[in-house]
Amino acid sequence: MAFTQPALGAPALWRVADSDTEIHIFGTLHILSDGMNWLSPEARVAFMDADALIVELSGEEIDRAGPLFTTAGKLPEGQTLRSLVGSGIYNDVERLSRKLGLPANHFMENTPWFTGLSLSVIGLVKAGYNPASGADKFFIAQAEGMAKPVFGLETAVQQVALFQNLTVQQEKALLIDTLKQNAQIDVHFAAMQAAWLEGNTTELDHILNDALKIAPGLREQMLTTRNRDWAGKLMQVLDKPGKFFVAVGAGHLTGSDSLILMLEGMGAPPARIE
Repeated sequence: MAFTQPALGAPALWRVADSDTEIHIFGTLHILSDGMNWLSPEARVAFMDADALIVELSGEEIDRAGPLFTTAGKLPEGQTLRSLVGSGIYNDVERLSRKLGLPANHFMENTPWFTGLSLSVIGLVKAGYNPASGADKFFIAQAEGMAKPVFGLETAVQQVALFQNLTVQQEKALLIDTLKQNAQIDVHFAAMQAAWLEGNTTELDHILNDALKIAPGLREQMLTTRNRDWAGKLMQVLDKPGKFFVAVGAGHLTGSDSLILMLEGMGAPPARIE
């Protein structure tokens, strides 16, 4: 996507600043339709003017993530996915695997969380979405091409640990939600992209984060605690002179426990750029 192409919409963008520091915060989707022109003029200018890019994972950490997730997603010898989630859920996994062109028993030796993540990504690819076209990856590629520093808020090890620390109940809930969503994946993701392009954070919170209510403690672990940690790190960035562009998953910028409200609670309220 070229910087000069007109945007289809204006995903949400915020600004927080003090006397010598300016931070713009942009909510991304990690997977998008190919060829979508989503970069608004305001976001383009904010990114171009920034001295550094801040993302969830730097390019190096993204490269590390794949092998780490694959290894962590393997069950210990003697355990099976069927034994953890039961025959009913496992049979649904087999049916969806066949539908997506995989062997029925493809995930037999994988954890429920890894199975759910994999089925989601494969389902989106089959539906025509491209994992390489995500907004965060776009910003990272542009920053690297401009020799603009890129900093990550987390490491790949930390992100893998998020899933490794889930309870079996939480893992099962996420897998069940994946199986339900896949039945209407086109409708679900089209609605997500539309809300994102419109900057509709209320609808995005509903679409992206309602699934985290399906098991006790899930939203706290996967969203709230991380937002609080990121807000603390951005408060430290505010102590440094310069201009920074932050691009993180749009779900982190919505709801009552958003990164935006966390920063406000710490005394640095970001202003929405309309």
